[in-house]
Amino acid sequence: MESTNLYHVAAAIVGVIFPLYAILNGKKARQLLIEDPNAKILVFRQTGIILIVLATISLLPFLLNNKSLDLIGLNFINTPLWVIGLFGLSFLILFVLKSVKLNETTAKKFYKTNKEISFLMPNTKPELNITIIVSFIAGICEEIIYRGFLFWYLHQYMSLIPAMIFANLPFALGHLTTTGKKNTFGAFILAFIFSGAYFLTNSLWLPILLHIIVDLYAMAFAYKSYQVINTTETDN
Repeated sequence: MESTNLYHVAAAIVGVIFPLYAILNGKKARQLLIEDPNAKILVFRQTGIILIVLATISLLPFLLNNKSLDLIGLNFINTPLWVIGLFGLSFLILFVLKSVKLNETTAKKFYKTNKEISFLMPNTKPELNITIIVSFIAGICEEIIYRGFLFWYLHQYMSLIPAMIFANLPFALGHLTTTGKKNTFGAFILAFIFSGAYFLTNSLWLPILLHIIVDLYAMAFAYKSYQVINTTETDN
């Protein structure tokens, strides 16, 4: 007999409890990173662990009730070639991004545009490496949590658009006190694009790939921009 309570508990944790925690803890994390840039690796590592735990919580009700993960768009997981293709394409894109040469003007423009979240940007190789790892973790786990499980759960009680809104709202609000209102709105728009990709393909494969690409682009260009600016200032 299927236990629906497990789904309710998981939805409450990922849709309400964690976003509230992220909002309340966001200012503290932001302040820590501003005051101590060396804390980036620790904060990103903790973020990766939290996302893995939340994704596990989202999947547990299905696994314990012997329900197919196809219900939340993880149908590709039974086809190894999809998984190999996903990671292969992601690493290819990462290679391309890391190979791109930035001039000083482009680097300064990128940093100026993203000045509000500069404290999150990787400046050293170890910081870049951990952000790349977390980009993959976030791309997979956040899509499972929000575009997969939470959307599926809410869509049983409301129509398509409201389900998309309320599934993506916790995702966006989780960025509020850390990255600011502008980036929270941007996260919400991106979340809707990912949701559209999920709805059109009935699979999490495409939104996971898009999510990973967006995060890799942000982190790789942030690192390269910092290196260009820092080198230029040192030379002067």
